[in-house]
Amino acid sequence: MRIVLAMAVGILVAFVVGSVIGTQMVLRSVEEMGLAVSWSMRLSSSWNDIVGLSASLLPLMAIALAPAWLLLAWLDRRSVLTINAGICAICGALCVGLLHPILNMAFGVDVFAPARSWLGLLCQAAAGALGGWAMVYVWSNRGGAGLNQ
Repeated sequence: MRIVLAMAVGILVAFVVGSVIGTQMVLRSVEEMGLAVSWSMRLSSSWNDIVGLSASLLPLMAIALAPAWLLLAWLDRRSVLTINAGICAICGALCVGLLHPILNMAFGVDVFAPARSWLGLLCQAAAGALGGWAMVYVWSNRGGAGLNQ
């Protein structure tokens, strides 16, 4: 049961960070066009995007991250691999970083606009890495030891 909670926290962290980063990238583009963007606008836009993207980006991230993290947990239980925060962070970064190009190939359109650029894609991958770190932190009492401990 603890792995389910840890994975839920990891997915939520990846989603919230990815959503906020995506919102801020879009608002940066708006500023580059010469329009003023206040801090209150940034906060309300970030909140609105978290709520709005919870029906699309959140399930996509869950579909991308959950199977990979479950496989890592299974490998750790079988003593094939000792999982730590670094491995789960790399796995999260790869899953989220590959999610957007795969969706683009499948549907022929960018599902999440901020991931169109290399910088945006790298930021989304960083969100997945933070989610992986958060998952291991919740799973492990020491925040980085193997999942079996």
